[in-house]
Amino acid sequence: MSDQWDFYFANVNDKLASLFLDVGIRDRVPDPSRPWLLWVWVTFQSPRDDGLSDAGESKALADIEDAITETITSSLDGVFVGRITTDGRREFYSYATDFVGFEDAIASCMSKFPSYQWDSGSLQDPNWSQYLDVLYPTPRDWQRIQNRHVIEHLQSLGDRLQKKRLVSHWAYFPDEATRGRFVASIEDLGFSILQQQVDSDSQAANPMSVSFERVDDVDWDSINQVTLELFELADSCSGQYDGWETSVEKDD
Repeated sequence: MSDQWDFYFANVNDKLASLFLDVGIRDRVPDPSRPWLLWVWVTFQSPRDDGLSDAGESKALADIEDAITETITSSLDGVFVGRITTDGRREFYSYATDFVGFEDAIASCMSKFPSYQWDSGSLQDPNWSQYLDVLYPTPRDWQRIQNRHVIEHLQSLGDRLQKKRLVSHWAYFPDEATRGRFVASIEDLGFSILQQQVDSDSQAANPMSVSFERVDDVDWDSINQVTLELFELADSCSGQYDGWETSVEKDD
């Protein structure tokens, strides 16, 4: 495991889900020494109407997670990689060298939580498909995660996100033609172009950059709508949207 964990919301099997995972191991997977996927699903006692966990169960669920993680690590030389909270349950996923002894170890572990129903299983997954294709964020999910990081930073500085303000953005493209199409499109959306540059690195995949700005709201729903539109537009022009920044605005 690493110390780089993050979370995001998505739809899994057409259900609202909260995904929490170790994003710091992405460059080290798949790990050929741990080809077995191990999972434990724990059913909530009092799920919310949307299927996510209620705050009243947070302590018990945290204790269960700690116990499962310790069991997987100590008994099977496994690593806990993430969890999915959805449809009235929490799904814990780990990878290990083998599955032998897993069921007995988890049964012993969960015996400490007799009020909770649970299920478990194992599957050979040498490509780490569960981590890479299910748990790991898509590029759109990553954009939402980055939006949350910026918003949380603004809030930590006392910004209540209630004021419109000038928001700056960046995007990168493989050539002048694709950048030009993007620039024409965002100008139609009311953005002002700040600067267009060329990366001096001849090996850069997207050497043509553009920075631009517009006055917008920066609350969660508003900034997601703005940035995901820019994300899709840059992608349609064979480029890459690269995020935003803004000033801290406090109430008078």
